[in-house]
Amino acid sequence: MTVSDVPLPGGATRFDYQEIDAAKGQLVVAHMNDNAVLILDLASGAVRKQLPNIDTPRGIAVANDVNTIFVTSMPNQLVLIDGSALTEITRVATGNAPDGDAWDPDDKIVGVSDQGDGALSLIANAGMGTRTQVPLGVETGNVVYDAGRRQFWITAVQPSPPDQLVEVDPNLATVTAMIPLPGCDGAHGLRLHPDGQSAFIACENNSQLARVDLGGMHAVSLGPTGNGPDVLSIDPGLGWLYVAAESGDLTMFDITKAGVALVGHASPGANSHTVAADPATHRLFFPLPAGPNGTPVLRIMRPAH
Repeated sequence: MTVSDVPLPGGATRFDYQEIDAAKGQLVVAHMNDNAVLILDLASGAVRKQLPNIDTPRGIAVANDVNTIFVTSMPNQLVLIDGSALTEITRVATGNAPDGDAWDPDDKIVGVSDQGDGALSLIANAGMGTRTQVPLGVETGNVVYDAGRRQFWITAVQPSPPDQLVEVDPNLATVTAMIPLPGCDGAHGLRLHPDGQSAFIACENNSQLARVDLGGMHAVSLGPTGNGPDVLSIDPGLGWLYVAAESGDLTMFDITKAGVALVGHASPGANSHTVAADPATHRLFFPLPAGPNGTPVLRIMRPAH
């Protein structure tokens, strides 16, 4: 059910990834086709800051331990933003067409998915140090940091099927595991189960959610989603995974059960391909290019139960 629509600045254009900064009570949103990053108040959705002139922002990683927000930007940049002052610090080089990014707090390394290169860039010293690129395939999607294993996981489309979920050691810049994902075409969105035993992948070309065991025989389970699944978000307290799709369909899965267990569907609005779940309040955030008045809004929803 919809709780509220909060007006957002900028044009009626595409948004991309979002990240919740619970420590500072803010939601960081990439207004991709408006070339801006929005910092919103987590409680109200009100705008704290609009940072313009960031070309095609996509991935967002919040690193409170170094008070920095890392945002990927076209054609080949990582933008560092001060998490308190909400001002730009600097920009550093990535590979081509960077997509998702993730923060390794153990080694102070930023992992950037260089989608255009099919590679992972590892940028040391909290984004200010040496960049090492690890080739992985023809295209990469999202990347996450696995604190339990102290490794990065990243989706990688291969020259021929199947696509893969790849594990990379951030310190050695080496591939430590390549898990095939049969039945998953266009592996892109990625989230780890809170227990660290499995991963969820959005297969954007054939509209499937894949769940793969990270140990043992790497068994893969599949379940249908809306057309063109993109961003995934997990509410660990509720035990639900949300899959936002380009079709505007939201699919919910129960991750407390084995395999891919469907809960149901919702329709947050047109172009609602990005979702962020707040585990503290169970609210869901959908930045929409055009709300009821044709201008951008942050649609805030909550599960009916």
